[in-house]
Amino acid sequence: MRVLECLSINPGVFIGRAKLIRCRKYHIEKTQIVEEERESELELLLSAIDLVESDIQNYLDQYQISETDKDIIRIHQLILRDPEVLALLEHELKEKSSSAPQAVLNAFNQIVQQFRELDNDFFAQRAVDYKDVAHRLLGSLLGDTGEDYSAWEPDQIAIVQEISPSQVTNFASFNIPAYCSERGAYNSHASILTRAMNITALSAIPQLLELVEEDETLIIDALNSRLIISPDEATLNQYRELLEKYDRQQEELKGAAGQSARTLSGRRIKLMCNIELPQEIDRILELKADGIGLFRTEFLYMGKKHLPTEEEQYQIYTGIAKKMAPHPVTIRTFDLGGDKLTHLIPSPREENPYLGCRGIRFSLAHKEVFKTQIRAILRASTDSNIKVMFPMINDSEDFLKARAIVLECMKELDGKGETYDTDIDLGVMIEVPSAALCAEELAHVCDFFSIGTNDLVQYTLAVDRNNENLSSQYIQHHPAVINLIRFSINAARKNSIPVSVCGEMASIDEYVPLLIGLGINELSINPTACFRVKNIISHCDDTLDSVIKKLPETITLPEIETLVFKTLAPYYQI
Repeated sequence: MRVLECLSINPGVFIGRAKLIRCRKYHIEKTQIVEEERESELELLLSAIDLVESDIQNYLDQYQISETDKDIIRIHQLILRDPEVLALLEHELKEKSSSAPQAVLNAFNQIVQQFRELDNDFFAQRAVDYKDVAHRLLGSLLGDTGEDYSAWEPDQIAIVQEISPSQVTNFASFNIPAYCSERGAYNSHASILTRAMNITALSAIPQLLELVEEDETLIIDALNSRLIISPDEATLNQYRELLEKYDRQQEELKGAAGQSARTLSGRRIKLMCNIELPQEIDRILELKADGIGLFRTEFLYMGKKHLPTEEEQYQIYTGIAKKMAPHPVTIRTFDLGGDKLTHLIPSPREENPYLGCRGIRFSLAHKEVFKTQIRAILRASTDSNIKVMFPMINDSEDFLKARAIVLECMKELDGKGETYDTDIDLGVMIEVPSAALCAEELAHVCDFFSIGTNDLVQYTLAVDRNNENLSSQYIQHHPAVINLIRFSINAARKNSIPVSVCGEMASIDEYVPLLIGLGINELSINPTACFRVKNIISHCDDTLDSVIKKLPETITLPEIETLVFKTLAPYYQI
């Protein structure tokens, strides 16, 4: 038996047998066509484009998914008709005398290589869409119908190297319930479709196709981000029981989707969601969440050919705000820098980018780009409940600089006769220890706090959260972190401003009772954790509050671990 740590794309539990799907490699002879053949090859290519486009449209017409999820699939149609792509294909045919299949291979390889040279995970995921379209076209040109999914059996698990949007749609069409992939990112188009179609999935499993054999028994534990290969009988029985319990809970919790999250003692906990992309909004509406507690806006600057205009941003922000009304939408201004860099805003290389020009520092250093975003947010705030949140704030001076730019933008909009919410809430993310230690001062000048535990843990403990070798030292319940959270909560309460937690801790079972006991009344979580967290909240009571409030400031790590993993266990082991 082997247990592998993975990336959970869509939570769930599934027990089945491995079915390996190896990537098709097309071997196309590099034969040059003669001039007389160019027109016929071009006709072949255009026919293949029409056929692939028609196949995509047929799927869109037949499958019942949201419009925003359909937009992801429509991207492939846009790629097929992209003038730059068509120009590249035509250049291959007419100038290089390539056959239609060779033209597709050369043109799309060139595009994918351009994405790879940008050395950015976001662009790498966009490359998957182009590779997928190329694969579709080559299949059409060469008469390759691809994998025969009709012969799949209900207990088979797809094992792939890199998942593509077209594979996900095929899995959904043929009721294939689960897959694992070597490569893939949580926010790729394929992953978004996976969640939309509720396929249990794991990704980021190096050398998966070498580790797993055909028909080998697998357990996908996408609740705890692990893949179990050839489980022993005891483990199988344990997961069979877990699967039954999980399925039963999901059915029960779906019925409670419209109910507010309340503790046993009746305390109301606002349960909001974090989103990365506008396409996720339909899922939030289905969950009937209390709002969007964190809307990350970096996608606007990543993988684009130009900086997003004020109008483009306005349309996105206002569209989301209208859909969520009357619930709030908290927009975090762009958190670029660190691992999120864009080629649209050239920046010097930094020795330590995570401690460099990122978050609000990056925004203040690129004032005009920042102002474009602020004006768009302000315009979208008319008749909606939009809030603005600044990332990586150190202290009140940082906040006041950002607020001054908001005021500048307000004056500019006044001059144009534009309307906006003149009382729009401006808040800060507490994710730097200095911000937590200056929380009292910050609470005097801002309208709300949102505690970003991911970076708060990283910076408090000086542990890179992306370094696998240090994962044992990335302790989210460390006493230093808990004290900073308590300090922030007390400062917010003293100054009568709301405080929420939007970091990963809010979505982890063990920490939900702890945060509620500390006094948190608002959680912003991953949408996939919504039912589970709501269920945990419903089992919390006043006893929990009294236990947490008695915590001494000098509490040790072993004492915290006893509290979290033993004393509080009855609240989340439901």
